[in-house]
Amino acid sequence: MIFSIEPGVYLTGDFGVRIEDLVLVTEDGCEVLNHYTKELQVVK
Repeated sequence: MIFSIEPGVYLTGDFGVRIEDLVLVTEDGCEVLNHYTKELQVVK
C-alpha cells in the first residue's frame, strides 16, 4: 500500500504551501519514497 502525508500551511488571502511525502507500507515495515529536501526555498 502507498499513501501520502500532506501537511499544509495556508495564510488567508496571502499564500499557502503543502509538503507531501509518499510512504510505501509492506509486511516488513515502511519506506518514504521521495527524498527531496524540505529546506525553505524562496522563489521570486
